[in-house]
Amino acid sequence: MAMRLSWMTAVLGLGLFSVDRLTGVPATADSMMTLVLAVMGALSWVLLKFRHYNSVAWLLVVFLFGMAAASTWFFGSVRTVNIALILMGQVASGIFLSRRGLVWTTVAAISLLGVLTWADAAGMLAGQPRFVVGWRTWMTQSISLLGVAAMMYLNRTQMRMAQALHLREAMQRLNTQLDRDIGQDRFARLFQSSPTPIFVQSARTGVILDVNQAFERTLGYARKDVLNRREGFLWLQDEDHQRFVRDRRATRRTGWHPITALSRDGRPLALQISCERDDDPNDGMVITAMRMPGSMASALPTVYAPLEGRTDA
Repeated sequence: MAMRLSWMTAVLGLGLFSVDRLTGVPATADSMMTLVLAVMGALSWVLLKFRHYNSVAWLLVVFLFGMAAASTWFFGSVRTVNIALILMGQVASGIFLSRRGLVWTTVAAISLLGVLTWADAAGMLAGQPRFVVGWRTWMTQSISLLGVAAMMYLNRTQMRMAQALHLREAMQRLNTQLDRDIGQDRFARLFQSSPTPIFVQSARTGVILDVNQAFERTLGYARKDVLNRREGFLWLQDEDHQRFVRDRRATRRTGWHPITALSRDGRPLALQISCERDDDPNDGMVITAMRMPGSMASALPTVYAPLEGRTDA
């Protein structure tokens, strides 16, 4: 949209210059300002094409201020209609530049207007003012109004696009959170209802975060007795256990390992265990499941499926 406005400005400047020549308007320095307008539009289009957006705003300010100063000098009075170009430059800086840029542009606008007013009062301007109005006066004022309206429309378009983008990102975050909560709720139901003994550990500290009811029934430990404890007390520290520990450290998911578990009353239990851990960089989980030797039933595929992306217990 901004590029379209830029080349339209260039075409408008060339069109006004051509109309002046066709209607016999003298080629004075003041009337040549339409060519400067065309150059400004062309340069803006080039800068926008190469994505120098901040440079375009400064270009507008410099050209508009310069055209207003030149028109005042050649017209001979600070009351030239082109003095409105300073206002257009101020609007451009307020919309497209930072707060710092707006402050400096305002200081420059006030200073420029002060110098031009002083030069007019001191009779130092080059031209002799002729306060005759016509279609060119109306055209200049109309172009100024259209320029301000176009910049305001661009600003409103940018704001609406930014709001739409913010809303879309917020909706995406909400949907992600809902999906995560649904997955966590599904995991919790499967975890508690699974007939396979399962316990969950912190991958960082190794402490037990949760156990299911099948774990309590199999080993005889109540949930409150094992929470926040490391799992070493559950196993007979033999060669089978050491092989399992090495395998668990080396891989993200282990196969089934024979191991001797120790129930609450000290009774040894021959079990097979398998574990899986996630790769969350903060604090992932290690989920360990147990089964009796020779049993083909396993809840691992069912329970692990909802764990993708989980980082908490």
